[in-house]
Amino acid sequence: MSRLIVSLLAFAFAIISLAFLPHDLSAQAVGESRELSAGRVRKNLGEGPANVAGFEKVRVYEDTAQPGAAWATPPGGMPAPMFCTLLKGELTVQVEGEGTKTYRAGDSWVCHVGQKTQAKSTGAEPSVMPMHWLLRAGQR
Repeated sequence: MSRLIVSLLAFAFAIISLAFLPHDLSAQAVGESRELSAGRVRKNLGEGPANVAGFEKVRVYEDTAQPGAAWATPPGGMPAPMFCTLLKGELTVQVEGEGTKTYRAGDSWVCHVGQKTQAKSTGAEPSVMPMHWLLRAGQR
């Protein structure tokens, strides 16, 4: 193959990869925060080895959502299995095929890969939710 064709294929692959990679799995520096949507910020608290069979590491994020902030999972659903705990506030979550649940400070739950949800911070104060994402070897 000519260098031009190889270069064009590599460029096309890079563009397609960026379009289809789950952006929520993209690593951000430990301690770094970024706004995910209006009124919702995610902070990377760090990662370490997982002691769960089949998973290489666990990454801990903390989402803070202002009252009234709403969001949905990516079109493909949850990108990784995770364990969540609501430390503060109130969150109302509609899980596709399972109905609506309201979580309050101290509640914990799990999400599976592909699960589709819509969530809203419904309390009077910001909701604060650490999430422990289980990542397989090679996942970023």
